[in-house]
Amino acid sequence: MANIRLNILPVSETNFSFKVFRKLKQEDDTKEDKIYQYQLPIAEDLKDRKPFLVSFEPKENFVEYVAYANYAIGLTKRFLLNQLFDTLTTNGCTLPFETKRRFAEEQIEFTLHEFQQGKQIISLSPFYLEELKQFGFIIDFRFSKNKDLPFNKEVQVFSLSLDRQGRSNKNYYSDKFKLINSFLDKVYNEIQAINQNNGNTIHIERGLIETPIFQLNKKEYIFSNKSTANSQFQGIRNYGPLQKIDKEVIFAFIFEERFKSFANELFLSLTGKSNPGTFPGFEQMFGVKISTNNVKKISIEGFSNEELLKIVDTVKTLQDSEPNKKIIGIYIEDYAIDVEDNAASNHYYYLKYNFIKNNLALQVVNYRKLGERNSLKWSTSNVALAMFAKMGGIPWVVKPSNNNCLILGVGSSHKRDFETGLITKYFAYTVCLDSSGLYKTLEVLADETTEANYLENLKNNLVKILNDGRMENYKTCVLHLPFKIKHKEISAISEAIQQINNIDFVAIKVNLDNKYFGYSFHNTLVPYESSFVKLSRSEYLVWFEGLLYGKEVVDKRLSNPVHIQFLNLDNSKGFDERKYLQDVLNLSGANWRGFNAKSIPISIYYSQIIAKYTEAFEMIDGYEENSISNDKPWFL
Repeated sequence: MANIRLNILPVSETNFSFKVFRKLKQEDDTKEDKIYQYQLPIAEDLKDRKPFLVSFEPKENFVEYVAYANYAIGLTKRFLLNQLFDTLTTNGCTLPFETKRRFAEEQIEFTLHEFQQGKQIISLSPFYLEELKQFGFIIDFRFSKNKDLPFNKEVQVFSLSLDRQGRSNKNYYSDKFKLINSFLDKVYNEIQAINQNNGNTIHIERGLIETPIFQLNKKEYIFSNKSTANSQFQGIRNYGPLQKIDKEVIFAFIFEERFKSFANELFLSLTGKSNPGTFPGFEQMFGVKISTNNVKKISIEGFSNEELLKIVDTVKTLQDSEPNKKIIGIYIEDYAIDVEDNAASNHYYYLKYNFIKNNLALQVVNYRKLGERNSLKWSTSNVALAMFAKMGGIPWVVKPSNNNCLILGVGSSHKRDFETGLITKYFAYTVCLDSSGLYKTLEVLADETTEANYLENLKNNLVKILNDGRMENYKTCVLHLPFKIKHKEISAISEAIQQINNIDFVAIKVNLDNKYFGYSFHNTLVPYESSFVKLSRSEYLVWFEGLLYGKEVVDKRLSNPVHIQFLNLDNSKGFDERKYLQDVLNLSGANWRGFNAKSIPISIYYSQIIAKYTEAFEMIDGYEENSISNDKPWFL
């Protein structure tokens, strides 16, 4: 069995003890600064516990108490951080440092390098690796951009997303590893021994902690006639899509006159005439004919809402006059993109919303991005794929680990008052899929102005969806929840689950932006795709991207591993967690937004995209939340 190095510097000592001051918690106790609450043993019986207020300094009515490391994990982690900070403050440190709160926990941040654009920061945060029963410090890197400067390529270079030539950083893992070792070269002698308040010393080891790594199965895709392949593009090219569009298609190109030449280039590229090596054509790949006979031009005369609504009306009239055909709008615009996924202008969002409202498909094509040399050559296949899915075609599905399994990706997009920061509108929705990645529908769960009504509707509408006749054939329902979901929302979901008797439930929290990382012993330091590590009884770290067996070459920046936590909402026992991990991994291959789209489970990724859309739609007068409910993936 292979091992991997997690980004944790282990503490040498195991069951160490330390001194605190505590007082039994009373109902009338008020919250005080630097006073914490933990469940601690009353006496010698470690299972007989009560809530205590705890201080690290002597305090009136507080009694001195010797706590062992295993008494309360949260208390021990806080003690380790406090003692490390005190040691650094007392003895001094080569690098500037400060405590910061991140991921709901405090950590010590060191400035490794400072530039005009911002700082390269190494952080240390206390951690308990339950699987190995070992304390330590998570060591991680991030770039903190100066707030008054724009996001640009230089920022991406300093954050290791791009290499020094401005290309995708294929050495991301090794560059990060070098920065961590550079930090340790500078300060390890200053952090290796932590002074305890009882006179003893705790030691931090320099080598990263090693733990066993396991392997999930490779993703397998299903195409026409149940043919299978491990590549989406080659599968479509060789076998055709799983389900073709059952009607003829009319392509409505919407553009300003200045983009006429580019529109022609796009048309030729979609037919496969321009770049047959990278995209052989809509008909050859998806079975959809495209020629001058089924293409319409709609000119943009202006960008007022009235002019944009005229375009919507033109396309709607075209659809009404051709009920046996499918219409898709292709909107060409010129819009600067600095950040990935900030993909379009307010004009596009206005058009998009009104197309959705009228049950029409719309694809945006950004001239600023695809008008560059060779961009169309490499992007046309992705544009065509998204268009095909928006029109109701099914490109492929993944071979599931669990059959008859419904997956609900729950997302939220709350609106806050700009000045007070208070939430003025609560909004939640669910992306309904099955475990093969087949998109079912998008449903609004709640749209309320008060939290109480929001939570009640969240619960009631989830019950309504699960009792819907469309869901009756599913034996299991897996809820994929984003990391930012609040405890009250989880409680409302849990209450909904208790009301459903004919289906088994599994709830999984998926955290894309987490503090965990790992380095393999391969010369690239990159773990293999589909690898996973067990962190605790309910937590896993999974590599959705990585080395491929037989192709141990890195040709782009690979994403961080994904943190997955199983939540025991209905006290279910005995299910095979590995099978559900496999389905989460599989869903990262069901992304119809592009052949090389983000390797993120679509239950979470689609929810992220929808949140961006709803945030933009909120700015439109007369926006109706329920209008986004749709059985077509309009958000691709």
